[in-house]
Formats: sequence, structure tokens, C-alpha cells
Amino acid sequence: MSDSEHVVDVTDGRLLRSRDSKRKIVNAMLELVREGRIAPTAEEVAQRAQVGLRTVFRRFKDMENLYAEMSVAISEKVAPVIDQALAHDSWGDNLHQLVDRRLQVYEIVMPYRVAADVLRFQSNILLTHHTQIVRDERKRLLAVLPGEIERDRPMIEALEAVLSFDMWNQLRNDQRLSATEAGEVVKRIITSLLPEARGN
Repeated sequence: MSDSEHVVDVTDGRLLRSRDSKRKIVNAMLELVREGRIAPTAEEVAQRAQVGLRTVFRRFKDMENLYAEMSVAISEKVAPVIDQALAHDSWGDNLHQLVDRRLQVYEIVMPYRVAADVLRFQSNILLTHHTQIVRDERKRLLAVLPGEIERDRPMIEALEAVLSFDMWNQLRNDQRLSATEAGEVVKRIITSLLPEARGN
């Protein structure tokens, strides 16, 4: 083996180890949050990932960088649900499909969103990510609705409130409804607001 090939092998090996430890650290953080730890410490993350504390800070210079990687991992997890094209001809059916998908995403991300809501005012990364999520959700909703409803500002704000993660969290965690029951509540309110969008 030539010197240059040896250097490439060593570099590739280090890169793979770095990626592997980074993945373990992000997964450890996600697991801890999913289990109810709102703000795991670097020590807890290192212990769960089975890496040294120094490795955590070698891979992530601070918790902000770790939050950024978490946000990417969660976005990738829900992308297959969010990015599917709506399949119906009528806007009402597409609205109901959008609602079903949004609530499905909320169930997947619930522990992470709860944690992010607590931490986002201490973290520019989480605050920016939250703002982008809310903006994207609104954009998707507006894309489904016909023009006359889109121009009805109070209606749009009412729909946004009903379809917000805060509403879902209230129904699921404060009122202790099942996902099915909470979904029925959300759909009942939407149907009350927009009877013309009643699904088939």
C-alpha cells in the first residue's frame, strides 16, 4: 500500500468513527427526550450513547449544535409523511387529508416538540426551527384552501389555532384524550368552522 493510500484509509476510518459517534450521540439525545427528559445534560447524553463526555463536545462544540442535529433528524423522520402529495380533486378532501397528516406528525414529534417549546427561548436554533415549522404549516394550509376562505383572516387564524401543536398537546396531555379521540375533536371543530369541507 502506498503512503497516499494509507493516508486515505486512516482518514476514511476516522471519518466513519466520527459519523458513528455523532449518530450515537444524536440518537441518545432523542431517546432521552422521548423518555421525558426535557433537557438532558451532556453527561446524560454521553452515558446513554456510551461515549466519553469529551467525545460529545468534540462532535458538538455546544448543546446548540446538538439541538441543530436533533432538528435535522426529526425533520428527516417526518418528511415522508409531510412531503406526500395530496391525492384528491376537492379542496375539502385535501384539507381532511392534510389534517390527518399533520396530526400523525404531531404524534411522532410530540415529546420533541414539548421539549423544544420549553427550551426554544434559551436556544436560537430551536426558536428558528420552531418559527420555520409554524411558517411551513401555515403555507401548506393556505395552499389547500380556496381563495375566498384564504382571504377570510379570522377563519385562517381559527384554523391555525385548531391545527396547532399547542391544541394537540392540550388534548393529548392536559385533557388526556387518546390520539383517536383528540383527532375527532380537531375534526369536529374544523367541520363546524367549514361545513362545506365535510369529508366524504
